[in-house]
Amino acid sequence: MGASKHLSNDLKTKIIQHHGLGEGYKKLSQRFKLSVSTVRNIVRNWKTTGTVLVKARSGRPRKISERQRRRMVRTVTVNPQTSSKDLQHQLAADGVTVHRSTIQRTLHKEMLYGRVMRKKPFLCTRHKRGRLRYAKAHLDKPASFWNKVLWTDETKIELFGHNQGRYAWRKKNTAFQEKHLLPTVKFGGGSIMLWGCVSSAGTGNLVKVEGRMDSSQYQQILENNVQESVTKLKLRRGWIFQQDNDPKHCSKSTKAFMQRNKYNILEWPSQSPDLNIIENVWCALKRAVHARKPSNLTELEMICREEWSKIPPTRIQTLRSRITEVTKTILSSNN
Repeated sequence: MGASKHLSNDLKTKIIQHHGLGEGYKKLSQRFKLSVSTVRNIVRNWKTTGTVLVKARSGRPRKISERQRRRMVRTVTVNPQTSSKDLQHQLAADGVTVHRSTIQRTLHKEMLYGRVMRKKPFLCTRHKRGRLRYAKAHLDKPASFWNKVLWTDETKIELFGHNQGRYAWRKKNTAFQEKHLLPTVKFGGGSIMLWGCVSSAGTGNLVKVEGRMDSSQYQQILENNVQESVTKLKLRRGWIFQQDNDPKHCSKSTKAFMQRNKYNILEWPSQSPDLNIIENVWCALKRAVHARKPSNLTELEMICREEWSKIPPTRIQTLRSRITEVTKTILSSNN
């Protein structure tokens, strides 16, 4: 049996108007080319409800009551790591059996969505106090202050690190076809450690770290690259050196080296990579490098240097606003 024809409200209104002028059901059915029963039902519905509009249908009654919905929202608000399966068991204890998709749809209506939790360094009370002090001291610093900062850091780039988190469109039971597989190599196929620096004016030197970096090698890298980068980036007199609190950065010999060379050090709170602009630059570099799919470590280093030189100053400048937002978040979370 086919679906019934949907009649517009304008057509129904015309039928009612002609009926009011004295036309019978048969004459109306001939005029509008409708069955007599259809015309009769339209007129009867209008006499009963006073309108030609169709009332919204109630549909299938909900299995989850309003009280249970509020309890679900309260549960995931207090403990965001509660799974839909946990909520399913909770409802089952009340005698309500629903699929997990029903639970998810209910929470989606409350603007609650399951998302991968972001990772961040563990912060103890001492770390939080340090971050708060930093935020209060630097939130209102002018652009001229940040333009003088040389941001520095080290990172490790794996040869096949791009293999993580890839997706492929495929049909059922085709997961092990070669085109749907990602090749893996033990220990990521090798990696290189890099030291780099950036400022609002662009990228400075990028250096490959040989072996395991200690205080002596770190000082050697600074001696060979910092002043050269400062000159390249045209940082003005009184430029500021930023580094995190890695042990080799804070050793007695490194501190003595910086005092001899008159480094103006930016006080840095521990466990705060989210405040360092260069962390975002590293992410951009890794994406660009892995998109080119280097096949060996020599090629990996070469591509890193090429992509590093392509990072525009505007990209680095826009990151400063993000750091400002993080700083505001630190202050607001402590109010």
